[in-house]
Amino acid sequence: MSMITAEELKKIVELANTVPEEYRQKCFELLLIYTLQGLPPPTQGGSPKPATPPSHPPIHKQFVLPIDVKAFLSQYGLAESLLWKFFLVEGTEIRPIYKLQVTKKARAQIQHALMMTLETAISTGQFQVDIESLRTRCQDQKCYDAPNFMKNIKENAYLFKTVTNDQPLSLSPDGKSELADLIEQLKD
Repeated sequence: MSMITAEELKKIVELANTVPEEYRQKCFELLLIYTLQGLPPPTQGGSPKPATPPSHPPIHKQFVLPIDVKAFLSQYGLAESLLWKFFLVEGTEIRPIYKLQVTKKARAQIQHALMMTLETAISTGQFQVDIESLRTRCQDQKCYDAPNFMKNIKENAYLFKTVTNDQPLSLSPDGKSELADLIEQLKD
């Protein structure tokens, strides 16, 4: 049962006073019971409808950072709090909030690739990025160099385990080291 406010009680009394005298007491009692139980009042001319439980916002599970990301942070001496300078996490959704400061398109594409692998790792634990997602991000950020996009990735192949059009780019140990350096560079 819930508590009732003076304003709610006043409304109940006013509503009960609108019915004929012989029904006022019963009307008041029913309205009071319904209000205390958090139920909607019964509809006129029909029986009360079963109440649905009050809706509550969905309870999100506490976000848990994947162990591989924790290991990466530990390996390079990075604080977990740094991640939240670059990404916003709500439930299971992750959004980038970082802004790269490079002007050279080739370098920006690689930095986006590194940061996107981190973004994926936060949600899946795998430091990888789909090439088409990277291409789209670079287009959105106005750093896409269409004729040289794949050439640039292949020139930086040491950062990735493999570089093929049909496979996601997964960070190599050198790539993780480069990502750690980029995080240090962007943190200020």
